[in-house]
Amino acid sequence: MEAGRIWTDMTTRLPPLNQLRVFECVARHESFTSAAKELHITQGAVSHQMHALEDWLGFRLFDRHKGRLQITSGGAAYAKALGAAFSEVTRATEELVSVGSHQVLNVRGHTTFFTHWLIPLLPGFQKDCPGIRVRLAASVEWVDFENDQADVGIRYGDGKWEGLGSDLLFSDELTPVLSPQLAARLSQPLTAEALLTLPLLHSNRRPNHWRDWMDAAGCLRPPTAGDMYYEDLSIIYECAIQGLGVALGQRRYLERELAQGKLIAPCSFVLKRSRGYHLVYPKLHADDTKVVQFKRWLLAQI
Repeated sequence: MEAGRIWTDMTTRLPPLNQLRVFECVARHESFTSAAKELHITQGAVSHQMHALEDWLGFRLFDRHKGRLQITSGGAAYAKALGAAFSEVTRATEELVSVGSHQVLNVRGHTTFFTHWLIPLLPGFQKDCPGIRVRLAASVEWVDFENDQADVGIRYGDGKWEGLGSDLLFSDELTPVLSPQLAARLSQPLTAEALLTLPLLHSNRRPNHWRDWMDAAGCLRPPTAGDMYYEDLSIIYECAIQGLGVALGQRRYLERELAQGKLIAPCSFVLKRSRGYHLVYPKLHADDTKVVQFKRWLLAQI
């Protein structure tokens, strides 16, 4: 075998792909026989491919001791990298087949925004824009276009972010919500002061929301031992539905639950603010067809 090889370009650095496929299979099974069965070729063909790959590389990938095949340390590392590469090729192929000629729009945002607001709208978008497939990626962090595979994202704030275009989807409208069963424990009328005698459900990601609502409503109530704290807003809403406490509900998120009577919003005071949830996208990609179509359609629904 050659002691080494001088690389000149990408083409010469890429070994024959069929030999790589056979090698990865042999390395995984540590057996020519098992690899031959998986690949539906003869054991002789496997052996020939491995010798050809070793000749191409200029060194051995396997040691053979007393009829037993043993992969070298370099070969094992190479096989691991190839396995990951083949898995990625498989994933990409399945993805391509699934979308066909459609464009894919990757949307990144919080789970609660998706489940309580966006997903119910998506069947209408797919009907009106059948050439675009929407893929949702949920995250507790705000979208980072430099590191996330996203075309558009959802962000909460005032809509001013450097390098990003933004369109307001809805502003804050916060009001206490609770289950009818929990409300029945209170005497009528259900005033703000009465609601605040119950355990409050707090968001660790929005720690000031209850305080802001109380300040605006003219109510004072310090945290109590019965209050509960959660990271996920969806969990807070589910706890409210189950009667565990009072949540400060985003009205746009809870339209279905309120209409179905799973939750009630007895307090007349609603905290309204200019901050809210925005559709965001890099300004450099603002004119991409799929971004433009999605934005126009979504804003039309509002």
